Amino acid sequence: MEARLADLRLTQGYGEESADSFCCDRGILLERIRFLGDRVDALMNIHHASILVIDPLSGKIIDGNNESVLRYAGNRQRLLSMSISEVNMLSKSEISTRMRQAVSNRHHFEFKHRLVNGIVQDVDVYSGPIMFDGQQALISFIHDATRRKATERKLHLLATTDPLTKCFNLRHFLSCLRREFRTSRRRGDGLGFAMVDLDHFKQINDTFGHPVGDRLLKRVAGAFRQELSDLGCLGRLGGEEFGVLFAGESLSRMESVLNRLLASARGIFIPTDRGLASCTVSIGAALLCGDDQNEQSLMSRADRALYGAKAAGRDRLETDPEGYLLG
Repeated sequence: MEARLADLRLTQGYGEESADSFCCDRGILLERIRFLGDRVDALMNIHHASILVIDPLSGKIIDGNNESVLRYAGNRQRLLSMSISEVNMLSKSEISTRMRQAVSNRHHFEFKHRLVNGIVQDVDVYSGPIMFDGQQALISFIHDATRRKATERKLHLLATTDPLTKCFNLRHFLSCLRREFRTSRRRGDGLGFAMVDLDHFKQINDTFGHPVGDRLLKRVAGAFRQELSDLGCLGRLGGEEFGVLFAGESLSRMESVLNRLLASARGIFIPTDRGLASCTVSIGAALLCGDDQNEQSLMSRADRALYGAKAAGRDRLETDPEGYLLG
């Protein structure tokens, strides 16, 4: 009997210790959860990126760090009432597509975001799936890409632009011509190409010096860009020679634009201590024809027309007789 009582006392003691231990463990667990939550909040708010948690089904913003509040809303209440479509400049259908991609796997996106002050900013967004309050969500880390985009644009400009005249350089212009040639042949569209050469340019350099010749080239190129606007693509082929590419214009329209180039060149004068430096240009143009197997054939016919303009006295436009009407 005493042995059974002793066993009972041991059992009861063990139960009391277990209850105390459970309560203690539960308290420790809750404290750790609160600690981890505070750590997560702290990490989110010391991160230099904006962080948004988004419901991928509705697009609603369900959480964000202080940086995202400052960037997109101004206050937290406003941020949590917003949808990502109020931030992202893509259409709602495009945003939904990107969110589906990010839910299936982590993705890097390049977006344009509207800030709280109305400015539209280039951003890099790294998105991936996360469980938030027991539901599937997306977490997005958002970085300002303004400087990177500006650097990319600058590098692209350096890679594609002639430094003196600011029109396309030879390599990029030929790439454009090649692309447009293939597109025109595939679709059956028209294509026109013109070669423009400054008349007696060596004599200008010999008389006034190369710095004046460079200024004249810059002025002529600037006048051409203004006349062409969105009508044609202008490139420097080398030296004092330029190329002009026309897509989808009629023959009469192309000739009208090229004649304006002739007139604009005649109106350029640069005062020097040796008098006014000026120039005229000769232009040869050709239209795409069925016998052209590549862009070099089109360029060769325009080049022959240019020699015809030079032989006929310069300061004029000659068109190759082959080819069909554009448009």
